[in-house]
Amino acid sequence: MKFWKKIAACGLSVALAVGTGVLLTGCGGSEKDAAARMQVDINPSVEFILDADNKVLSVTALNDDGSLIIAGEAFVGKTAEEAVEMMVSISTDAGYLVKGELTAERDAITISITGDDAAAQELYEEVKAEIDGFLEESGIYAVVERGEELKLEALRELVMKADPSVTEEEVAKMNEEQLINALKISRIETAQLITEELREAYNVAKEYDLRFAERQATKDVIDGLGSAYESFLNLYSKALDSYQETIAAVEQARYDNFVDVGSQYQKALAEVREQKDRVLAQRKEVAQLSEGPAKEAAEAALDAEEAALMFKEDALNIAGSAANAAFDLVLGAMKTAENVLIELEKTFPEEIKTALTESAQKTQDAMNEAKDKAFAKFEEAHKEDIENALAELEARKQELIEANKPAA
Repeated sequence: MKFWKKIAACGLSVALAVGTGVLLTGCGGSEKDAAARMQVDINPSVEFILDADNKVLSVTALNDDGSLIIAGEAFVGKTAEEAVEMMVSISTDAGYLVKGELTAERDAITISITGDDAAAQELYEEVKAEIDGFLEESGIYAVVERGEELKLEALRELVMKADPSVTEEEVAKMNEEQLINALKISRIETAQLITEELREAYNVAKEYDLRFAERQATKDVIDGLGSAYESFLNLYSKALDSYQETIAAVEQARYDNFVDVGSQYQKALAEVREQKDRVLAQRKEVAQLSEGPAKEAAEAALDAEEAALMFKEDALNIAGSAANAAFDLVLGAMKTAENVLIELEKTFPEEIKTALTESAQKTQDAMNEAKDKAFAKFEEAHKEDIENALAELEARKQELIEANKPAA
């Protein structure tokens, strides 16, 4: 079922759209075909999907620092050069890039472009020239370098991760251009889910909503065949009710373990963010000192702060593993309930199987409808979480910017 061809409706509140400036322009650009995927890595990592005119159709954070950079910013509609310069400027304001010489090695800005080879090379050279000029004017010691483009297999995996409802069979048939367009569609759909945790929670909810819709359609077909198949209907209905309960439990487990601010994962993430802020502050101090004992002492302090960051990142990974283990237990129960339905479907007589085949289009329509409603349903359930995530990132960014301003 070629769900990747469908573009989900933009079912977000005006308040949220105005808050970021991302989705309003994102929806307007969704009708344009994507021509390239550009990834910019500083330490914040951000993905831009570009059209044939090298204008941004979607922007997605690829790590927690990237989420902070794009929070509240309107990248969509900018040219590739404008978008990268904007990202570099914000990264500098927030302290990820520093003015002055940090160490003997300079910071790096890596730009990776996936798309037509000749067009990608030309675009890279244009972006590099623009950013080199900006860095020189700004007194930022950093180098711009080109990263590797994504190979087809990596691009297929990225598309399936961005939208789990897309199957391996479907992506195997797509060429590079189609894959980038499929990625664009899913990125626009989830534009307001600024953190990876929220996107993962949404993908879990959407995937199992689609699975339930498919089996609900099966139940409806059996129900329409009359009392002769009542025994099959009763068995399938009971199994479907259990399946629905386990799906709800899976969605709740994903939220409880990864999104809820009271979860161990979120607490560990908060500690990592606080430590990153201390590292950024210390990097600024090192960069602004001249060679000598004071700089050596500041560099030693930076080493200590970076070591503490590594320790807290390890703790975050441990919390993530524990959260995944808890989630997998609930997921196992859901798969067991799903297997009950699968085994029941194997026992269907030919009359039911024939009716299901004849109703295949209705089943697909039901799944498409579920997909179209998936985001609105998720937003309704998690609107406060979406707003809070955005507000927290914007506030933290502003704090970093204020702390990074030159002393009066």
